[in-house]
Amino acid sequence: MLTGLLGTKIMAALAALFNVLALNLALLVCSLPLVTLPAAVSAATRALDRWRRDGEDQVVREFLIGFRAQWARQTVLVGVPLAAAVLGVIEVRHFAAGAGAGNRLALGFGTVALLITASALGYVFLLAARDSADPANSTADDMARSPATGATGGTAADFWTTCVRLGIRNSLVTGPLFLAVIGGAAALGWVDPPLLLLGLPLLALQLLRITADLGLRRAA
Repeated sequence: MLTGLLGTKIMAALAALFNVLALNLALLVCSLPLVTLPAAVSAATRALDRWRRDGEDQVVREFLIGFRAQWARQTVLVGVPLAAAVLGVIEVRHFAAGAGAGNRLALGFGTVALLITASALGYVFLLAARDSADPANSTADDMARSPATGATGGTAADFWTTCVRLGIRNSLVTGPLFLAVIGGAAALGWVDPPLLLLGLPLLALQLLRITADLGLRRAA
């Protein structure tokens, strides 16, 4: 019996490892055109959320469903904050290389804006994925009825406002965690690119999802 139980656990671990590598590969392949990156990130977050929350281990199937569902909406919801974060990094690097009071002032404002954007990204990924999973009862609309997170509507602008509010409200808790995950994953991927094929992007998304869930529980 012990041998059979051990064999079952090993098979379950191997199945989980296969799901991780398969989902990570789907995320990388679907992100290659770049314009599809926001939809791919949202779909992978949805698959991870369904896997942990509902036990749905057909992760690649869930990814493909999420990737096809509301492609344009997910591209806007996730793509705009991602583009803002990239633009923030470019601006901070530009002003950091300059001299003078004007550059230092711009660097300060740019750094604050980048920190707020990065602190909200985890909520953007998680809530956009849940929105695609149940568009008829979107998370943004659920949060509109929650006094803990403030009133929002169903528009993209209201969705981003909600995520920014969550980021600011939890800035001392989830904010540093988001920044550590994003910065750590970027550094590891730059130093050792093969890690991208071994699950680094998916690991970063999972950590962001867990951190965002923590922030949602604190807000509620």
